Amino acid sequence: MTSDDQGGAAALPAEISVCGLWHLGTTVAAGLLSRGHQVVGYDPDDGLRRGAGRAQAPTGEPGVGDALAAGLREQRLRITGDIADWARSTLCLLTYDSAVDAEGGVADDRLDAAVAAFAEYGPRGAVLVVLSQVPAGTHTRWRGGLLAGRPDLRIVHVPENLRLGEALADFLEPPRLVIGAEDDTAARLAAALFPAVESANVSLTEAELVKHATNAYLGLCVAFANELAWIGFRLGADPTVVARLLKTDPRISPRAPLLPGAAFSGSTLQRDLVALRRLGTEHGRAELFDSVLSANQRHAYFAVDLLRAHYGGLAGRRVAVAGLTYKPTTRTLRDSLPLRLVHQLLAEGAVVSAYDPLAEELPGDLAVERAGSLAACVKGADALLIGSALPELADTDWSRLAPAERLVADGCVALSPEVLRAAGWQYLGMRQVSGS
Repeated sequence: MTSDDQGGAAALPAEISVCGLWHLGTTVAAGLLSRGHQVVGYDPDDGLRRGAGRAQAPTGEPGVGDALAAGLREQRLRITGDIADWARSTLCLLTYDSAVDAEGGVADDRLDAAVAAFAEYGPRGAVLVVLSQVPAGTHTRWRGGLLAGRPDLRIVHVPENLRLGEALADFLEPPRLVIGAEDDTAARLAAALFPAVESANVSLTEAELVKHATNAYLGLCVAFANELAWIGFRLGADPTVVARLLKTDPRISPRAPLLPGAAFSGSTLQRDLVALRRLGTEHGRAELFDSVLSANQRHAYFAVDLLRAHYGGLAGRRVAVAGLTYKPTTRTLRDSLPLRLVHQLLAEGAVVSAYDPLAEELPGDLAVERAGSLAACVKGADALLIGSALPELADTDWSRLAPAERLVADGCVALSPEVLRAAGWQYLGMRQVSGS
């Protein structure tokens, strides 16, 4: 195959099928519907099928619900619980948000089940486009196993990089399009899903590794920035100043994600780091990936550590937590680091109140008082812990809040120590320098 050469546009079939209806699948379906396509959506989960049938975006992704609603209204979106119905399309998209095992690596039997159905029911010459995250070598395994008896079927891998809160825009206008395929014909068909976007056409294994490399690099940057910030914290230097000047070096991109903040959470970055660690272990080199994962885990509870050290323990302390979701632009609590911090506070005996204007309903067994505003959340609290960088924090009048003690632990580097101190607050966090 020739890199960066689509060789002319291919005609898409009248109907495109999507397997998996959580964040990735509903975003892809919404993107296809917004371009006028007919879409079949399948998922084995009854709840996800019902949600899609009601035009509900599982994570509240902007624009997705509206596009699903338009597709349903115009009868261009059909939801099915029959995997054979999905697999009978000439263009099948695999869009599960891949589940992970206890270590954080991909462990999802649904992926193999979908490929097995594609092998059994796929029409001659059909194409399977895999957008789900899979470990490098997966497509080779499928070709030699589940698809061994169907050489007429073709596989394509398109590594996705859909950011929560901006996923639909990322799908419609991806900043980069990598297509791993077995032949140019299949690559051109996949490229037609992304009109007017130039693709880099590579082998399946190269595409798999591009996905691993992208997320592993981002994870490495996060861990590096936070390890550097820890040293600055101990030495009394503001790590945001160091990071800003670091990115003025012409050898380093000014867009590099090197600002210190919260640890990365969830399975997105970790999944690819674990995949590379496993591959590295298999081939004799895994030290770097071990170090990144270890450093990130150590940093995850930094804000809780600050409060524990300040008070000498957390039992009986009233702690307000601002920000609960995975990212401040989404409502999902799935893989949320702030929720892990809440669990840790409770485990150490703290009394917790929490505020997040977007968060979905909290788990019923979580002994947390949910507040309707930041002011209500901090009222009477001994300390405020910043769980995520809620946009409203930038405009908060800190002098008007009434906690029992004006103390904030900022593990996200979301606040200005100068602004807080001017309002009479004590700041604990990475930007805490001598005298603060």
